[in-house]
Amino acid sequence: MKEQYTTIPVCEECDTRVKDYHRFCPNCGAFLGAEAETVNIFNNRYLRSAFFFYALYLAICLLVKYTSWFDNYDRLFWIEITVALITVWFAWRNKETIQPVLKFNHFTWGILLGVIALSALFSWLVNISMSELNVSLFNRDISIYSGYKIYMAPVVVMVYSVALVPALFEELAFRGVLYNYLASILDERLVVMVSGFIFAAMHLSPISLVWLIPFGILLGFLRMKYNTIWYGVVFHFIFNFTACMMDLYRDGQLWWQ
Repeated sequence: MKEQYTTIPVCEECDTRVKDYHRFCPNCGAFLGAEAETVNIFNNRYLRSAFFFYALYLAICLLVKYTSWFDNYDRLFWIEITVALITVWFAWRNKETIQPVLKFNHFTWGILLGVIALSALFSWLVNISMSELNVSLFNRDISIYSGYKIYMAPVVVMVYSVALVPALFEELAFRGVLYNYLASILDERLVVMVSGFIFAAMHLSPISLVWLIPFGILLGFLRMKYNTIWYGVVFHFIFNFTACMMDLYRDGQLWWQ
């Protein structure tokens, strides 16, 4: 069944949109009434949907991380397809609220180029730092490319799996579906923070939280500021694509080497 969002009330003093559970306006502080709704997973379908959606994602991530069944991309490919289908199904169920952010709102070449440059720089800094950290703490140098060498056109497969699929479907999932669920019960600035932390936790890598949290928050900020997921998709893709190129460079696989 298609989910419908109710009309959001506004503060009578400043016309700021407020939630049903607010007793005071978050903008001007005006008293809104004593009978604020208590929101929990049992009485709010948006919170239930957000919990169920993230639980599915987390269960799949746990399955991949803590079993040996998905050690090769032949099987991992089907996990990617499954996650993509789950995301598209939830997005379709909420298409009225998802459609506005599927438009490339507030597009300018200046913003786009700035997003690309910032993403590439951020990726370079993260990859240099994490490579040094992995060598120093764990005496290992993780290679992305090594898992794709056995396939025909391994670079294409790697970019598809590491950069394209996560950029499209993780942004649709976390800055589209989950973001909209949370925005129905939380202030949008808080949604940016919460969705950023949830996104980081989904990766199941404690040592990577140091960069995954700001990464997720920044993507949420782009979603909030421009009311579109596409700047986030570009940022996410360039970040992961840069990581792929750096890995290929270390492996001596770039054509000019």
